Amino acid sequence: MLLDMRTLSLILVGTSPLLLHRVYRHGQRDHIASKIGRGNFEEEAHEVMFKDSHGNPVVPVSWLWDAIRKGCSRIIVDRGEQLSFVKLQQTLHLPAGFIRLQGKSNRPLEWEVYTSVQHSASGSKKMIVVVAPQFKDWMLEARVSVDAQELDDHLLQRIFNEAGKSGIGLFHPPKKHFGQFRVFQVALSSIV
Repeated sequence: MLLDMRTLSLILVGTSPLLLHRVYRHGQRDHIASKIGRGNFEEEAHEVMFKDSHGNPVVPVSWLWDAIRKGCSRIIVDRGEQLSFVKLQQTLHLPAGFIRLQGKSNRPLEWEVYTSVQHSASGSKKMIVVVAPQFKDWMLEARVSVDAQELDDHLLQRIFNEAGKSGIGLFHPPKKHFGQFRVFQVALSSIV
């Protein structure tokens, strides 16, 4: 049995700055602590930035899946049931690997150094400095395939908007409000 698959182009626009550190798990304090102490934070931010093999800033698709999983937990569908992330993974197909980070509205992609003093662990008096590249005006354009019979455009947009509230990258909600996004556009590319 053949399924009707649609290929869509989603434009996800950042609504809060994105911290594009290679480590995005807040609990891994040893890995996000600055290694240079007092030095050139710009060099360190560039070094810890998630980049492709050509040095361009990218977002791992796994970060987007994590946000979608969290977003699904807040969506109620038929008969008051929570949207199943497992079923969604069978219906929604994201690109593999990475998505190129772009500037909003065709602007050049710019970043600055973000530094923050944090506790090294919950309840600890020891402090660490976190250094990361911060992108303020960012967007992602992802081509996705969906099962036309299982997932309509309205539900797809709702899923990604809920994922956007969860955010991606370092210090995304509920820790701090970085890496949040919203769906700006869903454009139909083709039906297979």
